[in-house]
Amino acid sequence: MVISKADLDISTIRSYLTGDKRAFDDLVERYEKFVYNLAYRMTGNNTDAAGLTQEIFIHLHKKLASFREESAFSTWLYRLAVNYSKDWLKKESHRVEITDIDEAILPDGGMLPGQVCEQKEIQGLVQAAILTLSKDQRIIVILHDLYGYSYDEIVDITGSPIGTVKSRLARARLKLAEKLAPYGNGLEK
Repeated sequence: MVISKADLDISTIRSYLTGDKRAFDDLVERYEKFVYNLAYRMTGNNTDAAGLTQEIFIHLHKKLASFREESAFSTWLYRLAVNYSKDWLKKESHRVEITDIDEAILPDGGMLPGQVCEQKEIQGLVQAAILTLSKDQRIIVILHDLYGYSYDEIVDITGSPIGTVKSRLARARLKLAEKLAPYGNGLEK
């Protein structure tokens, strides 16, 4: 019998809530990469992303008992992470800057050194353009265009109406196209 990821999550949460403290570590291990990548895309650098990731999991630890199993845990966690990221950015009220590109996000895939450099340059340009978006547009672009979530899934994660999700995505794409237009063919690979 194959256990679905959703069933595994529920089982892990129930184990944790009944006293198995290692079960929380399993959840962290299962979702750490996604939460980190989301935090990285929101902050633009590894240091802030690592700190934000840690804070999100601390917040999850405090809130896990409030998970009611009305949606998939992954959707609930993503919503919690998105909301916490937005609050963190507002609280920090600092301008995000690109300081590095995390190779864990986009591995080189065995490319030649020149191709790796070119890919990293393109990644930096795209990340810098994403960081110019409002945080509401940024999260929609990250969830839809980078992670492949459907409009309905994004509605569940963000709590925004579907029309708002679609219009934010459309506006964000226009802004990104405008920001990246000067680089023309270099980004069309």
